Amino acid sequence: MAELQNQLPDQSVTSSAAATTSAEPTTDVSSLTTSTPARPSKPRQPSIHEIYKQPAPLRTFPFPTLTGNPLSLIHLAAAWLSQVFAPPPAEPSVVHTAFWDHETRSISVTDEESMAALWQQGFYGKGNLSRSEPNWLKREKIRQGVAQGKVSEANTDKRREDRIRAKWERARLEQEALEQRRLEESRLLAAAAAAAVVQPSTPASIPMLPPTGPMELLALPNSNVELAAYIRASRSEESLDESGQSVNDTGSSGNDDAESNTTVSSDPAELKRRKSVRFSPKVESTVFQHTDPPSPPRSVSSSSLKAENSLATNGVTALETDSSLSALHASQKAAAEALATVEVTVVNKEHLQLAPEEAFFLVFALGALKVVDTATQAVIPTRDLLTLLRQHSYFPPRMPQTLQPDDPFLVNYVVYHHFRSLGWVPRPGVKFGVDWLLYMRGPVFDHAEYGLLVLPANKRMAWHQLMGVNRVLSKVFKSLVLVYVDVPSSFSLEQREGGFAAVLKEYKLREVMVKRWSSNRNRDVK
Repeated sequence: MAELQNQLPDQSVTSSAAATTSAEPTTDVSSLTTSTPARPSKPRQPSIHEIYKQPAPLRTFPFPTLTGNPLSLIHLAAAWLSQVFAPPPAEPSVVHTAFWDHETRSISVTDEESMAALWQQGFYGKGNLSRSEPNWLKREKIRQGVAQGKVSEANTDKRREDRIRAKWERARLEQEALEQRRLEESRLLAAAAAAAVVQPSTPASIPMLPPTGPMELLALPNSNVELAAYIRASRSEESLDESGQSVNDTGSSGNDDAESNTTVSSDPAELKRRKSVRFSPKVESTVFQHTDPPSPPRSVSSSSLKAENSLATNGVTALETDSSLSALHASQKAAAEALATVEVTVVNKEHLQLAPEEAFFLVFALGALKVVDTATQAVIPTRDLLTLLRQHSYFPPRMPQTLQPDDPFLVNYVVYHHFRSLGWVPRPGVKFGVDWLLYMRGPVFDHAEYGLLVLPANKRMAWHQLMGVNRVLSKVFKSLVLVYVDVPSSFSLEQREGGFAAVLKEYKLREVMVKRWSSNRNRDVK
């Protein structure tokens, strides 16, 4: 027992020492893990909900929400008093500038800040060098390596290339499968034809029958002279056949470089001429030039000579290739360093092009835009702008005295103003054969759900045109809406007290959704 008691402290000491030694690696690992530097976090990009948070180029200051808590009344009173004694600036606080061009009959915005604001605050206009959003400058900077990022056009091009590549690959696989099937069918047909042929047990021989017919009797020789000539002709044909066979055998074995697809004529004169031309050294010297390289000797195989030549050539070109590649890399590195020091300035060549209805809505309904005439550099008043747009809705433009209440601009603007007031985002729909496309929030958030066809009530539409537009929209999963506009008989802006706003109230709209009914798709399956 005493010995055991004496050994216990030693065991405790050893266990503690082992614990300390086992704890040392853990401290080292923890120190290593803490010493590794963390990766720098990338700056967070703003979300599309933050970029497009304003549905119009106007700022609103709503009151706080009133809840059941009595303290919310204090918050509401403070917000109301702050807006009474320190009111915010009048809206629109920023009035953008657009330019009217008489030659192109278009309204464009050239200022970059105005372009971004009008697109991000309501999706107005279209970039003339882009699909929709005016991002040509960003796309060009990315192409030249000045900036980094992604644009929608690049993603669209990549998807189109992938789609084309997938179609080509699918067509190639189909062609290979078709060729394989044809080979299998031809192999099966050949096997079936070979099986159908019955091999005779004894060699076939043509029986020699005596000539009994009139033609056979007439073909017989009439004298001994004709019989001897016939025998000599048959013997000469047999000798020619044997000589032709020997020539073919000699040519195939003696000349290794002769083409395999060379055909030999059955004419004896031609055979003799080819034989003399091919093997006579005198004729060969007249055919080939003295400057031609000598042919390799027949005793040495051409494959070994080709291998030696390729090895020698590769040995020389490998050294030359290494030196040329190193020089090329050095020149590329120097060019990259030189380009890094030079600042590339990209000039923006894009402008935002507004539709006539969009421009007049910004001028008349929101007051966030002013249109300047490029010829006179003067701001066009609202009434003059209305008359100008009504005139140019016809081709050629009409005189102001001949304008009617069912002008194309007026009818389309009534529809545009109506749906904009309801919170929709109308966009031109010429791509799908309609007048307007309706977005719930905008082209950035979702696809258009409806396509609008504007129809004045006093005009009719052909059935084939209606069915064609409906078929196009059904292919892209959109619904067709017919918007009938009841046009007033006549009006005069000068006689109206409310101006153009009172005139708009006389136009009535009726929406009718059209859906193509198919008996196969809408059949009730029980």
